[in-house]
Amino acid sequence: MLTFLLQMTMVVSLGFIVYLFGRVVPRVSDADIAKAREQSLFHWLVGYLEKVDEWLLSLLEKALRRTRVVILMIDNVVSEKLNRFKKEAERQKGFSLEPKKEEKSEEKEEKV
Repeated sequence: MLTFLLQMTMVVSLGFIVYLFGRVVPRVSDADIAKAREQSLFHWLVGYLEKVDEWLLSLLEKALRRTRVVILMIDNVVSEKLNRFKKEAERQKGFSLEPKKEEKSEEKEEKV
């Protein structure tokens, strides 16, 4: 228990140090970033990299959506198999959720 308390104290202390460091570090504005891009030797490359990044993000999104659809299809197949197994098990026991033929005829007589 003492080891746990010492570890928690260390983690909290480290978090406090990171918080203080984050407050002291000077902020960088968007104008400074744009100015640095223009002064860079490879400022033309940044535009292409941003386009490639957008393309990769859209490709990843499409892949994840297709993967989700495939997983849902597999889930449907598994659910159908489970239902089929359940019905077969009920038939083997002689138990069925469907009313017997005799019960149907009795229901018709009662309605008339």
